[in-house]
Amino acid sequence: MIPFCKNIFAGAPTFSTGTDMYKWITNTINNSDVVDNNRLVCASTPYKSDRNDATHQAVDLGLYPTKFKPINEGDGEYNRRVNWSRIDLSIECKVDPTDQDPFDETADDLLPTAAHRKKALGQILTYVENVFMHQHRTLHYMILFLGHYARIVRFDHSGVYSTTKFNYKTDGAILTTFLCRYSARDAAQRGNDPTATRLELRDPLVAQMRKLGQEKRKADPEDHVQQMFNASLDNAWPWYKLEVHPPRIARTFVVGKPHFDAGGVVGRGTHGYVAVEVNAGGQLVGPFVYLKDAWRVDHTGIEQEGCVLEELNRHKVPFVPTLVCHGDLKGQVTESQDAWARRQVKNRRLKRTFKKHQHYRLVVAQVGKPLEQFTTGLELVSAIYCCLSAHQAAYEKAGIIHRDISSGNILLHQAPNGTWLALLNDWELSKRVNSPVARPPDRTGTWQFMSVRALNNPDKEIVTEDEIEALFHVLLFHAVRFLPNNIKPVSVPRFLTDYFDGCTVREDSDDYGCGSAKETAMRLGEIYLSAYNNTQTSLKFLHPEDPDKAHPIGRLISRLLISFKAAYATEPDNMEEGDTRTEFNTSNIFAALSAIPNIPPSQNPTAPAPASPPKPTETRSRGKSRALPKTSSRRRGLKTASATRSTLSTSSSSRDSGLVPISLKEHGPVVELFLQCLHRGKWPAEDKGEDLREKVKAKDTSREAPNDTGKGESKSGKRTRANAQPGPSSSKKRRVQV
Repeated sequence: MIPFCKNIFAGAPTFSTGTDMYKWITNTINNSDVVDNNRLVCASTPYKSDRNDATHQAVDLGLYPTKFKPINEGDGEYNRRVNWSRIDLSIECKVDPTDQDPFDETADDLLPTAAHRKKALGQILTYVENVFMHQHRTLHYMILFLGHYARIVRFDHSGVYSTTKFNYKTDGAILTTFLCRYSARDAAQRGNDPTATRLELRDPLVAQMRKLGQEKRKADPEDHVQQMFNASLDNAWPWYKLEVHPPRIARTFVVGKPHFDAGGVVGRGTHGYVAVEVNAGGQLVGPFVYLKDAWRVDHTGIEQEGCVLEELNRHKVPFVPTLVCHGDLKGQVTESQDAWARRQVKNRRLKRTFKKHQHYRLVVAQVGKPLEQFTTGLELVSAIYCCLSAHQAAYEKAGIIHRDISSGNILLHQAPNGTWLALLNDWELSKRVNSPVARPPDRTGTWQFMSVRALNNPDKEIVTEDEIEALFHVLLFHAVRFLPNNIKPVSVPRFLTDYFDGCTVREDSDDYGCGSAKETAMRLGEIYLSAYNNTQTSLKFLHPEDPDKAHPIGRLISRLLISFKAAYATEPDNMEEGDTRTEFNTSNIFAALSAIPNIPPSQNPTAPAPASPPKPTETRSRGKSRALPKTSSRRRGLKTASATRSTLSTSSSSRDSGLVPISLKEHGPVVELFLQCLHRGKWPAEDKGEDLREKVKAKDTSREAPNDTGKGESKSGKRTRANAQPGPSSSKKRRVQV
């Protein structure tokens, strides 16, 4: 252990500007023997942001590996550009010791309430978010200089904790000793992930990756997988060799720029990559795969996602990813939760909890593409059907429920005949039904797509009805964005915000509940548009070739809506479905579906559509929705399908009978409804339009969500964000976690 060092900061002058602080602190650190300049060096980068950083943030100072120190890019002292992929320790300077302090020691949880202090907290969280985004880190340290005071702050994916504020002129030995000990540690002890090796430009693997990308592009220019891989070979972004640690032998994969990044500091911090395996000889082998790097919640009752996929694959559940390998990274566990627990022991009033996270990697065989890249309404509906089938099989065969149905967790995947189907992805928050293992409160998932009941009841157990409702919300989200409908285009972004991002403050607590737009739709069985169209009308989907006629998806959505509130019958939809001049050929979709070996015969999509009986019959639930299904699901499925065919057929009978609700307590009736919809509709071939959410958002950026990340100007002229965490306007990032 290095003994306490002398205080190199004792002679600090009174700083009138931030520039004075940058210069004095940089020179003081570099001109001392506290930091080994052969390993690390301090550089000031207060004004120039990283070229890869969309937030345009620039931390004041930082310790960098000496050979990667930022260089001047022009005349003057402060023309160095911050490099988030190389910075080792961040240093931020504030002239005011109190107003710009991001922590408040008078508060039980140390969180600030004053606007300037909140802004400072958001700013430093953004810095660390950028570090976690560009590097593979287990933790990150930051030093805050606040006038003549300082804090040493530690960040990991569980939380943040800081030293008390101390005067570095009088007690600077604390800071000097920290810098000395920090610089003496190896890279892993400073927070760099030892299982991730950065590939420099001259590494042989870099050349192999480029060559592979070129070969795959030449072989199949339209293949989306090679397109994603080649897009990841961004020279401005760090490439890595990543280890995956299955129980037996470690495996290694190379990756470029992440295809997906969850953002944020606290939480799972998921990154997704198109990857290629590297053999023991250093050669790329095998096909492209998808590698997921995440900090999973380590809690009793929460399984590794790979274990869940292994179980689903063993039961031959269709439309789920195929596991390649997975494993925890030994010793890479967050520590902030332990520091917080010690603080809670001292202060019993603290109710906030920190979760323990374990670093984890998973590799699956399929590389999908986002659901929003569907090409027709038929493709969208068939994708939701695939997910319903996957969820039903997982529930009935393996006793597993997903619990995080969302747009981002559904991927389009190409069948052998070239038709696009879908995979139900991301089973990391799944749960075994009726598991006796204790686990945290059940409210989990992605806010925009959670059921009304789940949003209004945080401790509610997620059941089949909630999952079916979540799939409906995913369907509606994409249909409103891309398919022709009667919402005024300029009002679509506001509708999407109100319906999917909306929330209300619950009167009985400080918690949030479901927004009124979604809840009204579920309770009344209809989506009214008076707030968006200035007319008393409900949501309709229009035929792209004849707006006076209905799109085939409209009846499916209407039938599902009234099923969420069976006691309320909507007015019949009297719009006649339009005749299609450019009708989409459905034979490829049914051929692809029928080729899937694990779909029960009762759900054979090639079977003829059921005939309509003379009178409607309402289905009833076959037991409690929370019960674990019996293993003889095939026989029960046949019986359920037989019963529901008579029910579903009523929707295609005369319009005088109206739309009849179906049971949502089991998968069977809903799966049958989707199959019937796929069979009966004359689906137009060119019905997908431009994304109305993105089109109007680009024109009008003034209408931001209340807690969206604003970009203001600080006194130093740097761009800041008041809240570095993802706002609710992001459909993938707004998650409510166990």
